[in-house]
Amino acid sequence: MSVHRIKSRSGRSQVDSPTSQSGHNTKRNVSLQKISDKTVTEDQADGRVPGVQRKNTLAWTFISSEQISDLIQLTVDGVQKRLAEILQLRLFEYSMKQGILLDYYVSGFWWAKEQNFTMIQISTFMTLLKTILTNVSEKRLSLLDNLKELKNIMAKIVQSSSEKSDGGEFFTVDQGKAIINYMKISLFQHYKLYEFLYTQTPDIQILDTKLNVEVIKSVDPFPSPLEESLTWDIFSSYVLPQSPEEFIEEAAVEVEESSEEAQITPVDPLAGYTIDDVKSILGEVTADVLRNLQTEINERLQKQEEAYTVRINKLIQH
Repeated sequence: MSVHRIKSRSGRSQVDSPTSQSGHNTKRNVSLQKISDKTVTEDQADGRVPGVQRKNTLAWTFISSEQISDLIQLTVDGVQKRLAEILQLRLFEYSMKQGILLDYYVSGFWWAKEQNFTMIQISTFMTLLKTILTNVSEKRLSLLDNLKELKNIMAKIVQSSSEKSDGGEFFTVDQGKAIINYMKISLFQHYKLYEFLYTQTPDIQILDTKLNVEVIKSVDPFPSPLEESLTWDIFSSYVLPQSPEEFIEEAAVEVEESSEEAQITPVDPLAGYTIDDVKSILGEVTADVLRNLQTEINERLQKQEEAYTVRINKLIQH
C-alpha cells in the first residue's frame, strides 16, 4: 500500500515538472498572442492604429447613392412622397405610426441637406437615424442605453482633428456636435412618446363616416325653399311655380282690373277753375318770368359796363 502511494505521488510530481509547466506556458502564450492579434485587428478596423485608414461602414446601407441623388433634387413634398415609396409607408396619410415615422426621416433628411452635408454624409446620417429608432422600436433600449449607443456610433463616424481628411467620408467635430444636438431635440427629448408609439396600441377612432342617404326626388322640377336657403315668402313669391288653375285665375283678375280702369272717365284737372282764375294765374306766372328776365338783363349790362370801364382806363394810362 505504501509503495502504491509513492508511485502516485511520483506521478503527480511528473505532471508538475518544469517540462510540463513550460508546455502550459507555451499554450498560454499562443492564446494570448491570438487575443492580442484579434485586438489589433479590431483596432485597425476602427482606425485607432496609426497609419490604418478607417472605412465608413454606415454609408449606403439604408439608402443608396442613387436614391440620395434623387432626393437632393426634390422639394419637401417631393422628398416626403419619395421616402414614403422607399420606406413602403403607403398609409402614412391615415396611419399615425407611419405618419410619425415618415416625418422623422423627412425632417432628418432635410436638416442634413440644409447642413450642406455630402451625399455620403447624408447617407450615413440617415443610417444613424434608422439605427437609433430601431433601438427604440425593436430592441426596446432605455434612454441611457440608447445614448450610449449614439456615443459609440459617433465615435466611429466623427473624424478627429489629428486624422487626415478623407474627402468628406466622415464628419468633422463641429458636424458631430450638430448631429448630437439634433438627435437630442428631435428624438431624445420625446423619448417617452416614441416608446409609447411602439409599445402601446392606440385606441381606434373613427375620424369620418360615409353614409348613403337616399333623397326622394320631387316631381316638381324646381327646388324646395330649403335647398335654395330662402324664406317661404320669397320662395313662394318668386321661385315657387304656379299651377295652371292659379295662373288662369290671376290672368282673369288682371283682365278685369284693366277693363275697370278703361271704363273710368278721365277727370279734367281745370274743371273746378273759371276763366278769371286762369287769367290771374297766367298773369302771375308771366310777371315772375318777366322779373327774372329783367334781373338777368340788368346783370349782363352791369358786367359789360364794368368791362368797358376797365378797357377805357387801360387806354388812358397808355
